[in-house]
Amino acid sequence: MKPGARTARYLAEAISRRLGRVVDARDLGLVVGGSLKPDPDGLDWWEHDPATDLLTLGRADLERRAFGLTALYSLAALAVPLDSWQNIVDRGRQARGGGAAVGRHEIDAVRDMLAVFSKADERFGGGHARLAVVQYLTSDVAGYLQGRFASDHDRRAMFSLAAELAYLSGWKAFDSSLHGLAQRYYLQSLRLANEADDRALAGFTLRAMAHQAVDLGHGPEALQLASSSLEWSKGRATPAATALFTILTARGYAATGDTARTTAAGAAAEVHLANASPDDEPSWIRTSGFTETSLASQVGQALRDLGDLPTAETELRRSIATRNTEAYRRIHTLTLANLADVQCARGRLREATENWNHAMDSMTGVQSGRATVAVRNMRSRLSSLGPRLPTFAQQLDQRAAAFLHYQNSPRSK
Repeated sequence: MKPGARTARYLAEAISRRLGRVVDARDLGLVVGGSLKPDPDGLDWWEHDPATDLLTLGRADLERRAFGLTALYSLAALAVPLDSWQNIVDRGRQARGGGAAVGRHEIDAVRDMLAVFSKADERFGGGHARLAVVQYLTSDVAGYLQGRFASDHDRRAMFSLAAELAYLSGWKAFDSSLHGLAQRYYLQSLRLANEADDRALAGFTLRAMAHQAVDLGHGPEALQLASSSLEWSKGRATPAATALFTILTARGYAATGDTARTTAAGAAAEVHLANASPDDEPSWIRTSGFTETSLASQVGQALRDLGDLPTAETELRRSIATRNTEAYRRIHTLTLANLADVQCARGRLREATENWNHAMDSMTGVQSGRATVAVRNMRSRLSSLGPRLPTFAQQLDQRAAAFLHYQNSPRSK
């Protein structure tokens, strides 16, 4: 029997991963021909006007309840066509018509809304107001993209802001563990940043895609994306942005077991960050709070992946000690959980339990799929220690079970 379109995509993705190269449903003979009509379930976004695709994706997210849960994360979509982006931009410009006039007032309004959404995301997690961001992006902002601009400067400014909002939509979906949906928003962010000729911002999104890939266990792909972020933004990115892109290459090298290059990339990131001036950094660096604190967290995770647990613990402790915990509650929670994981692996269960409890204290009011995954991982670690857990660890496990039960209850939705 001939499989449906969704099943064909799943088969193509499974075979691609097994073969180590991209195979699509047409290659398998499961789909004949093809359509250039925007498809929110598909991944071939490179033939269409980005404003149109943004509307297609956003409306599917808002109107189809199960779309975010069923969207497939695909290795094929990581093959970003950097070498042909100028042709893609030219097609997008030709597709745009003359809508309403867009000027500085609209640009300032979008910038202010982006700042509000971004700050709330860092404090309360990706699940907080996720659809509100998508609604604003697909209603107000997508309309502006199809408008008339007084100057090319204004056009590029609006497309950069739209790219940041699309990135934020992707980041919120990623933090909510909606990985296929996150990937689609990241692709739209790349398209929009390229339209704005904002290579540094495009590098920022490529870095986020690398972060997602390494978290999902795709080390070589993460390394390729992180390297692309450096290559694409070369000569355009500020010191702190370059440090952020560089430390993600360290995560990629660590995931592939390359100790020497991991160490070298970590040292290079520290040098770049030491040369940064906060006032000269773009808004997306300032909002994300990438400082020595964040760098220490990333270094700690890279060293953990390499198996250097003592040094990883030192870096994670340094990150926790210097973090603004109120402004960046989500990442503080995740860093505490990472530290506890390392301590548990080192056989120091009491210290690990204390930090897991601190992490759960910080989760109050935070809607984050990654935080929920951290709690599940903690319970898995505790269960692997057998039935003779100390009382303090049993109490933590019971607390975690209650937390997960609440997260899965209709009341929490």
